[in-house]
Amino acid sequence: RGAGGGGSRKKLAKTERQQRDATNKALIAKANADTDLLAGTEVVRDIGEKFDVHFEAVAGAQLQASEVEACLSLLSASPALAEAAGWKQEEAERRRSALAAPDTHVLLLRKRPLPDEPPALSDAEAEGWVVIHHPVEPKDLGRLAPLAPPPQPFTQAAGLGGGREAARGEIVGFLQLRFCIQSDRPVLHLQELELAEPVRASGLGEHAMQTAEELARKHCMSGLVLTCLKSNPALSFYCDKCRYSVDETSRSAAKEYVTLSKGVPA
Repeated sequence: RGAGGGGSRKKLAKTERQQRDATNKALIAKANADTDLLAGTEVVRDIGEKFDVHFEAVAGAQLQASEVEACLSLLSASPALAEAAGWKQEEAERRRSALAAPDTHVLLLRKRPLPDEPPALSDAEAEGWVVIHHPVEPKDLGRLAPLAPPPQPFTQAAGLGGGREAARGEIVGFLQLRFCIQSDRPVLHLQELELAEPVRASGLGEHAMQTAEELARKHCMSGLVLTCLKSNPALSFYCDKCRYSVDETSRSAAKEYVTLSKGVPA
């Protein structure tokens, strides 16, 4: 009877584990299928007022070449990376592949583009005169210079050469994310957070981390996980400001890196 009871407990535990695994896989699949990642999040609403930037959520596989290169440029200028392995060609290729992976999500932080400047006033208009522009008579059309062709409408193909960057604002940072299962729990893995030097120490990084927490909560993740170089100055930022702690899976034998984690705040 004792042996039979033990077998029943094992069978029940196996069933529960299979159900848990199926639930976790379903959560990850649903999160990765989200085509409007920022919809329903609270933290991003006031980002424009505070930082004059906006978030753009893009699936890794849909990143344009100019956007990938902008992210790699930010990474290559990272002080932490310069102190560690440096920026080598193989490192660039590895990061490029990770950015474009099918299960990668990227939040691009873009500066809001400046509004178009109004046309300059003529000398007469500047002095307060009302200037009336007379229509051109048909007999004068032959003496006029030919009109320039109308501008072509913006298309995604045209944007591959950098048009999207000009239209949507300069990329001043990015947050690279991945929904995955780690230690039998669904988590949001923060793979990269990089900001351009002019916007560092502005509070923008903390805001980006809060947005990641919103996304983890939205998709019912049990926590957030990231890996950081022990020599990285950002380690204190993650631990002190963002309240991450050393994860139980962090290997003590790993001398250069430490794994940090945080539960999803209620």
